[in-house]
Amino acid sequence: MTAPAEFAPPRNPFDLRGKVALVTGSTQGIGEATARVLAEAGAHVVVSSRKAEDCERVAAALRDAGLRAEGRACHIGRMEDIEAMGAHLAATHGGLDILVNNAVLSPWRSIDETDVGLFTKAVEVNLRGYWYLSVQAARLMKGRNPGGTSSIVNIASVAALHPDRMLGLYSTLKTALIGMSRSFALEYGAQGVRANTVMPGLIRTKLADAYDPQAQARHIAKTPAGRLGEGHDIGHAVLYLCSDAASFVTGTHLVVDGGFTIAAM
Repeated sequence: MTAPAEFAPPRNPFDLRGKVALVTGSTQGIGEATARVLAEAGAHVVVSSRKAEDCERVAAALRDAGLRAEGRACHIGRMEDIEAMGAHLAATHGGLDILVNNAVLSPWRSIDETDVGLFTKAVEVNLRGYWYLSVQAARLMKGRNPGGTSSIVNIASVAALHPDRMLGLYSTLKTALIGMSRSFALEYGAQGVRANTVMPGLIRTKLADAYDPQAQARHIAKTPAGRLGEGHDIGHAVLYLCSDAASFVTGTHLVVDGGFTIAAM
């Protein structure tokens, strides 16, 4: 017996079916985990990083799991790659619903050792790339979801709040992403585009491997949750910000660090 329409179950606000999501730097670590979470929520995910073969490898694994995904190389430090990605999304999908800016260059250098070449390269990837790919995305998102919203999520770091030695440039550029998200949220909000920042703590990635086991143990001891983060912890935070559950959330930053920053204050 069919229930009356007024008793129909509410739509799942985390359902991303029909959405197209681009996740940069998604062939490993946080990006790969996030791509999987969004695909499991129903999105068609464009897996992207510098190397086409890596993109296709991850996309194929998602498809083998019954999910919707494609691989598409894009070096966000190159403006021509950003423009090509925008053209591909317009021609193939008619637009874009979700952008997760995650690709990153993480120079492990003291401030004194940060030469102009490294500084310029990091800015091109970690800030300029995020900015102009988001500009492309916002153009593709305008009017895409009548009555709803599209979403840009920038992956920053708690290093933006608590800089670490040897990560001065990384920390500086991650801080800039907070201001960038706020600016995009303000300028594009009336066009149905939201922009937010996720700030991961120490997650099991290659960056975490730069810390020796003793340093990791000290970090865990200071973390109320008592562990390092996992990629899916960030993926689920991104899912929230990309979903209708966060339709009234824009221009803010979400710290996902197991409580490390509150304990470190």
